Amino acid sequence: MAFKIFVGALLVFALGNLIFFLVSPLRYHLSLRGLRKGLYTLFVGAISLGLLLDEVKLSNWQFLLTLTGIIIFVDLAILLTPSIMKIWNAEFQYSDYVENVIKTNDKIHKGTMMRVQSMSEMIQNAGNYFEDFILDPDDRMRRIQLEEYLELYSEQYGFDIQLWDYHPSLELNDLLEERSNEEIDDLIDSSHQRQLKEVLERIARLNSFELGESKESYVESLYNSEIISLIDEDSMIVPVYMNEENLLVVLKNTKGELLEVDAVHITNLIYLFHSFD
Repeated sequence: MAFKIFVGALLVFALGNLIFFLVSPLRYHLSLRGLRKGLYTLFVGAISLGLLLDEVKLSNWQFLLTLTGIIIFVDLAILLTPSIMKIWNAEFQYSDYVENVIKTNDKIHKGTMMRVQSMSEMIQNAGNYFEDFILDPDDRMRRIQLEEYLELYSEQYGFDIQLWDYHPSLELNDLLEERSNEEIDDLIDSSHQRQLKEVLERIARLNSFELGESKESYVESLYNSEIISLIDEDSMIVPVYMNEENLLVVLKNTKGELLEVDAVHITNLIYLFHSFD
């Protein structure tokens, strides 16, 4: 009788597990560790209760071994399959992996929402900020003003900002020679990328960035206005090309967490600053 009750409880557990998975897959994966503990607690509790009620005999080791095999099979077939990552040393890590991914995504989502709110507040308060703002005609002081404005955002999220000037130029003699339009375009492209590479190398030297074999692809990306994420350095390089000023902006994490949305917001704030020029 006790065995039938145990099998019935096991059947209810299996059906409930399936329903839980179908209704809420994300919560199911987060609860997987607890479900496994519940399964083995059910097993230990049933055996203990059977011993107390004299329904189970320790001498009947074949029966106990069969029950143990059933529980392990349920664990592998229902809870972990097809998520077994290590079978020979019995280290099942899928639940930890999924849990970490979900928590990381949730953290990024919350961080993004906070940054969107900060950006919205800066846009809404731009009129008040720039109402009595006098843009210094001196280029050096003007740069300091821009850095101070960007720090209103960056200091909230614990990263530093470096602004690097990028002034693409060509020797006039190169253009005066007889060349086709296609040759001139190629000349301009190669000149811009060469100068971008020089600025990028100075950035790497100052910050001890290891660019390695990716340097050329980084130059190509910057030339195409693409953001570079230096994951190992916990930094980003953001190209900002405007009519009056071209910048390479380095975002370097110091004590917070750097998100891709930060690069977009810093770019927009630079354009916003220059809109009041």
